Amino acid sequence: MEFAQLFDMPYLIFSLLIFAGTLIFVIQVCLSFIGVGIDTEGTGLCDLGASDFSFKFFSLMSIASFSMVGGTAGLYTITRFDEPGAVAIILALAVTCVAGLGMAYIVHKLRATILKLQSEGTVDIANAVGKTAKVYLSIKPNQMGKVEVDVQGRRKYIDAVAEDSSAEFLTGSLVKIVSSRDGNLLVVAKQE
Repeated sequence: MEFAQLFDMPYLIFSLLIFAGTLIFVIQVCLSFIGVGIDTEGTGLCDLGASDFSFKFFSLMSIASFSMVGGTAGLYTITRFDEPGAVAIILALAVTCVAGLGMAYIVHKLRATILKLQSEGTVDIANAVGKTAKVYLSIKPNQMGKVEVDVQGRRKYIDAVAEDSSAEFLTGSLVKIVSSRDGNLLVVAKQE
């Protein structure tokens, strides 16, 4: 096949698919390198209550991959025939749909897998309740101190008060966290 044939019908259909998909892909990659994000998740209609599978599946990236892979598969299929007739065109369109949808599905699954790897990163102090902590700054009667505790895989230094307001815990002593207050204050008791 010669290059000039790509601009003749029916090859032009598949060439345009390949070109459009590649253009979308290149623009999206270039924008991501300079830090510009565009809605590629198909979630623009979520505000209207349309957050079903179809709007998550049809993203710019899946459309680009459908066009690139499907167009290439269709073009390859139609070039295998000496004289592309109706059967060749129908077969090439079928191959385009199957290959394109397959690639779009793979991109969707890869994206979903990558999104599962995200974590919020916010530490919930309530997750420290029941753990043993080490007093970092002494907790004196009716005064606040600090404890050192591992929460959600992170070492945190958190303000703490004694459950018994007359109790005192010196630096280095071990205490049990019994509750949390206001999301940023721990209540501790003597380690048993």
